[in-house]
Amino acid sequence: MSKYLIVTHQFLPHVSPRTTRWKLLVDELVSLGHEVTVLTGTKQHSQDSNIETIFVGNSRASNVVVSLRNQSNSLDSKNRIKSIIFKLLKKVYRFVIRNFAWPDYTMFWLISVFKVRKKLNLEYDVLVTVSLPFSSHIAGYLINKKMGKPWIMDVGDPFTLKTTAPENNSFLYGRLNKHYETKFYQQASKVLFTHDDARKIHIKEFQINPSITAVGQPISKFREHLYEQTKNYNYTNNDIKFGYFGIFTHGVRTPVNFINFLDKFQNYEMHWYINSDSESILQKNTLDSSKHNFNSHVARDEALQLMTKSFHCLVSIGNLNPNQIPSKVIEYIATGKPVIHFAEINDDPVIHISDEFDNLFIITKNTDINIFKKDLNKFFSEIDNFDSKKFNKLYSPSALIEKLDTF
Repeated sequence: MSKYLIVTHQFLPHVSPRTTRWKLLVDELVSLGHEVTVLTGTKQHSQDSNIETIFVGNSRASNVVVSLRNQSNSLDSKNRIKSIIFKLLKKVYRFVIRNFAWPDYTMFWLISVFKVRKKLNLEYDVLVTVSLPFSSHIAGYLINKKMGKPWIMDVGDPFTLKTTAPENNSFLYGRLNKHYETKFYQQASKVLFTHDDARKIHIKEFQINPSITAVGQPISKFREHLYEQTKNYNYTNNDIKFGYFGIFTHGVRTPVNFINFLDKFQNYEMHWYINSDSESILQKNTLDSSKHNFNSHVARDEALQLMTKSFHCLVSIGNLNPNQIPSKVIEYIATGKPVIHFAEINDDPVIHISDEFDNLFIITKNTDINIFKKDLNKFFSEIDNFDSKKFNKLYSPSALIEKLDTF
């Protein structure tokens, strides 16, 4: 058995696709008898009995940022003055970080790692670094520089190649970004990309040895009790209820074209579980308030209950570039619910996944609404045909651990 050191700025209790992914993978590694230590910049509320977690960073500064974010998101319409102040603070913070921070918003965490790296006294056989954010790879590099252990890079979103909504000021730091990303790919023992198109693009751009690369696909868990709730939902209701869980980002993922398509349904309810910034993006569109319902982000377990008990269909909206894949779509698929993925581009990587599962429907702004409705109603009558064995073979934690557990 091996000792794994996972270096990731984001980990639970922070909720994001990457923290969900790595909690599943850590649990799988532990179940196989490996020892796992997680070094993170996320302040821990309590220690998981199965995982040794090391927090590095300034907990006071971290708590201030989290507190400001939570207070901003929880303000109601009556707190107009406070709302204006918080919005101003967020704009100032984002301006400074986006224009001057390197490699990204976690710059000060990286400084903390550099300061304590020699005092950590870590024992491990395999290093795993997880992005987003890219700083996790730099932190792992600093820690592993002396140890020289096998190094697995798990690359979530692109860094240098992220031309829309870049992580930092590419005018100032473009060459620095590429220098370190190239350097790390040359030193890594294995590099995982979320899908094959991203893998090929990075191999070409950074001259990576293809033999060290692999597809580290999004993962989730199939849960029988959730699937039972999916099958027991009343799909005969004429007003189709759609649920979306996630965020929107200018230049990366926007809802405009999907909203225009949705209006063709006429009889529907759209429920958005999003943050305040995403709601602001949505509100710029002309929306029928009787059909669109806005909700805050909810905990993952609550979200899964809502997905299976409260909606006809789950909605995924594709990115505007082929280098990124919305990992939420895999969690959607695992529920057995019909999943509608709106593809913005012809080379959307989710399109390939639709060949594997009947409950994933790809739509575009050119999709014929009548044909789509007919296909959807047909699927409602065949809701109990989900292939869970195939899902576990392709997208379970164990399917990905097989690609990690080679050292």
